[in-house]
Amino acid sequence: MVEGAINGINAVGIDLNPIAYIISKAKSNNYKKNDIQLVDKIIKQIRTLNEKTSVNIEIPDFPNRNHWFQDNVCLELAVLKTKINLVENSNVKDLLLCAFSKIVVRVSNQDSEVRYTAKNKNHPDGIVYSLFIETLLDYIEVLKSNEHSILAKTEILNGDTLLELKHFTDNHFDFVMTSPPYINTFDYYLYHKLRMFWLDYDHRPVRQKEIGNHHRIDTKDFDTAKKEYVDSMSNIINELSRVSKPKSNFVMIIGDGIVDGITIDMSQVISEICQNSNYKIQNIESVNLSETTRSFNRKFSNAPKKEHNIILTNYK
Repeated sequence: MVEGAINGINAVGIDLNPIAYIISKAKSNNYKKNDIQLVDKIIKQIRTLNEKTSVNIEIPDFPNRNHWFQDNVCLELAVLKTKINLVENSNVKDLLLCAFSKIVVRVSNQDSEVRYTAKNKNHPDGIVYSLFIETLLDYIEVLKSNEHSILAKTEILNGDTLLELKHFTDNHFDFVMTSPPYINTFDYYLYHKLRMFWLDYDHRPVRQKEIGNHHRIDTKDFDTAKKEYVDSMSNIINELSRVSKPKSNFVMIIGDGIVDGITIDMSQVISEICQNSNYKIQNIESVNLSETTRSFNRKFSNAPKKEHNIILTNYK
């Protein structure tokens, strides 16, 4: 979305995960001089915050809050969230929510962005405020530079892609680009769960609808799990064909997954899906995932998985 916006390409982005929605909105907004001045003013206000500021602040309640967050961190996050909610400028509010989202896991007890276990981090008082300011200053530096000149219109939608696409007419889009969830590989809802709690979102609908996550795959045998994934992807690909122009291209970046100990070659799966769709594969480039990523779980680090860059054309 950002690359489209800074290269003069009007674009629509759709994501089920509300955290992706917040980040995409913040990064593709067209910020004016007065927006940046307001952020500078808010940074100055945050620098004055201290322990007295938390008086009469209501801390959100959610499952296992004290397991995932220290008391001092909860107070500081609650203070920031309260102040953000009072901001009326929609562009600035998007940016503040993005910055808030970025620091949540870092100030929590969650081990890392991709490891959903807790450990004692002994966060000092004031860490939430200092990291929030640091993040906003980084954003402001980019917004004041020439590298982030928004030259096109972007529309960001939060919801089920299949349902959101139904709002568009036939032959609406010139080009499609996506990296759909890899089957049984990465649970986006899980690793963003703490962010969703603090940003007033419910992770359960995301967990239920997220294609290919462990929650949906682990309880099923190989054939059932693969069929569910293929059916979900087929429905979306067919809808993308409808809303895209004839002879338009579709670039998909997708990686292999392992289900019930069996590696699924996603380039082959997409080839199978294309047999019953208007899309035909023009080119596939594949690389070993072990060469481009690092797994925290050693038993997966040497798995024979690849990532595929697939170019398709809509022959409808």
